[in-house]
Amino acid sequence: MKRIILAAAAAFITLAGTAQERSWEYWKNSDKYLSDQAEELLGYVDGTLLAYPPTPKPSVERRLAFTALDAVLHETRYDDSKQFHDFLDKRLQRVARQLAEKAKPGLNIYKLYDDGFIVKTGKLTAGFDICGNRRNTKVIPDHLLKELVEHCDIIFISHKHQDHADPLVVKIAGEAGIPVFGPADFECEGFTALHPDGPENMVLTARNGYRLPVLVLPGHQVKLLNNIYILTMPGGKTIAHFGDQDLEADNEWLFKSPELLTKRLDVMIINGWNPELEKTVMSFNPKVVLSGHENEMFHGIDHREALWLTQYKFDKLAFPMPAYTMVWGEYFRYSK
Repeated sequence: MKRIILAAAAAFITLAGTAQERSWEYWKNSDKYLSDQAEELLGYVDGTLLAYPPTPKPSVERRLAFTALDAVLHETRYDDSKQFHDFLDKRLQRVARQLAEKAKPGLNIYKLYDDGFIVKTGKLTAGFDICGNRRNTKVIPDHLLKELVEHCDIIFISHKHQDHADPLVVKIAGEAGIPVFGPADFECEGFTALHPDGPENMVLTARNGYRLPVLVLPGHQVKLLNNIYILTMPGGKTIAHFGDQDLEADNEWLFKSPELLTKRLDVMIINGWNPELEKTVMSFNPKVVLSGHENEMFHGIDHREALWLTQYKFDKLAFPMPAYTMVWGEYFRYSK
């Protein structure tokens, strides 16, 4: 049976990259060559990631897909390219279809673009840092962004940077009756500002009337407000989204914050570039770690953050809990 599954996966990967007719030569047309090569490569990456889903110990095939994807997306010529948009759209369209299905038991977690995530249970769907715009360039088409947002019952924004806070998301959510919560310095109408003086437990009401317990930790990215949200989802499982937390001055109180939890944190979503990655993870001691914020397009290539680099850090740190490097459009179910 295992051989049959692997053979089917290999066949899928083979087909994924060869659907388009190609030129037989590209003499004096290097731009066309590079565009077709990127399209071909991203097709194989997509198929490989589907065949080899998230795992704490990625196979050689999955690691190769990380590196191939990073190689394309760290080339600035593809920032607003058809190849980039087609790849991301295809993967997020799958997420939209999956969100329309009945939720499986536990936390069904979907990674969107950058640090955007949606977490679905049978009774509540929550969104974090859903964003379709970057430097006035559409990253996610409006119709697809609308579809993703409207699956949510409640949405959280960590901080006001464009790759985390999107006024269009707030507008779509408002029209659908979905409450949005974010930091007080986000200059936008239609959301509720949260940034308490210290860690604070709150109960927030979602669109469907569900009263959601949330621990808000008032952190910062440099001088910007950055809310860390720890949600107790229906069924009692907890999930934390750290946004772009990086201010060293917050660490003294932040690393003591797990004392406020009544049980061990289940899932932590944290950036691979977090300057205190090891200390933060070990202080909160979650049962599972998920990575965020790789391949932020339009950023300098030295700070786009590579998937292979996140995985390298996870390998070196060797956390006692499983840590998963996640790619746009991927799904992880936590059901322990």
